[in-house]
Amino acid sequence: MSQTFPILQIEQTQNWLNQFAMGDRTLAENLLSAFLLVSRDEFHDHLRTLILERAALLNGVVALYAERELRHRLGVPHRLFKESKKKPLRAEGKVGPAAIQPTKAYDPSVGSEGIVAQLITELCREFPHKFVSHPGPEEIRQKKVRAFWVVTDLVGTGKRAYRYLEAAWRVRSVRSWWSGRFLQFAVVAYASTSRGGDYVQSHPCNPEIIHVMPCPTIDSIFSKARSVAMKRLCEMYDPTVSTTGAAPWTVGSSSLGYGNTGALLVFAHGAPNNIPLMFHKTSKRKRSPWTPLFPARVSATVGSGSFGVSLSQEKIQKRLSNIGQLQLAKSKAVVDAAIPTGEVFLILGALSRPRRLSDHELSRHTGMPTYKVASLCRLMASYGWIDSRRRLTDAGQGQLRHARKNVTQQMREMLAPLGQVPQKPYYPKSLRSPVKEI
Repeated sequence: MSQTFPILQIEQTQNWLNQFAMGDRTLAENLLSAFLLVSRDEFHDHLRTLILERAALLNGVVALYAERELRHRLGVPHRLFKESKKKPLRAEGKVGPAAIQPTKAYDPSVGSEGIVAQLITELCREFPHKFVSHPGPEEIRQKKVRAFWVVTDLVGTGKRAYRYLEAAWRVRSVRSWWSGRFLQFAVVAYASTSRGGDYVQSHPCNPEIIHVMPCPTIDSIFSKARSVAMKRLCEMYDPTVSTTGAAPWTVGSSSLGYGNTGALLVFAHGAPNNIPLMFHKTSKRKRSPWTPLFPARVSATVGSGSFGVSLSQEKIQKRLSNIGQLQLAKSKAVVDAAIPTGEVFLILGALSRPRRLSDHELSRHTGMPTYKVASLCRLMASYGWIDSRRRLTDAGQGQLRHARKNVTQQMREMLAPLGQVPQKPYYPKSLRSPVKEI
């Protein structure tokens, strides 16, 4: 486990684990091992590849907007674009919303929208005829924008992405473009929870949720009984309450993080507020102080060596074991194979189980980005290993049988030398007189 999860080896993690009682430390290790730790390069490269591949399927220019907190009144966001004061009310202005703009004068800090805005700038400079950054109404009309994409790192509860879409939806011209089928909406994220994605999709503009990976949560990763134990652990070691069962530290939060999400994902550029509080909150108790692993949601203190979602041979074997392919996990065809051969066997093993046909489900079970899952499925379909409904064909079943058969061959190779030990003749070294029969 230490090789598969290097974060468990560092001193900072060991100091954090030492705060747990001996009976709870194993649970805390298992919970931390379930986290998806995304490095800066993986975040940039995977999200960039996803945007490019999905944009290639669309005709026309794509407008990219970095998701951020918008000013609002009584929960209703201000309109994203200005409207004319005289009828007919029409969106106007060349300049669109700022990519980075603090909503509070006393808090000028920048969140994840900073790194997302940088990615958008790079894409627009490299592909100026395909992407445009934060365009206003006049630029949308001039360049004939056909897609309105809100880009973010994580859709947790989905409230902020929903509010951004609502700010655009309140503009009459935007609703007119959508009703005329000139503009379609989408939220592009590195990761998204099922609950947050469903909430965003409930918006009247009917946006599409496009993500690199589904965000793991306590409910989605662990069994029902195991998730109950993990939630109790988060409640017992909630650093923001004085006693067990006390009120949460603020409205809308809980021991499992903002919105009671229980997300198990941390980026190298920061930890979201949807993860359990014991990972990023400091206690105010004097008798039992608590030092979090990601203080103030800063993940840079852990070190870049602990982050990475790329699949190694060990991770592929563990994923195969998790989906019930124990024999395939031991196969020499998987252990010694170079990626992406191991990834192909991982997908074949997942597809051999029923009801795992979508990119979302395959990504959750295999740990691979959704765009890579789709690409490998197209490759296997060209080989004739899966059909159009992603069911294993006879050829695909044959590939799995061949990989599993290597386990038996490996055992024979290991046992063969035992049967080749030369048999030396036996010579007694000591003699004794025969026993006389009575």
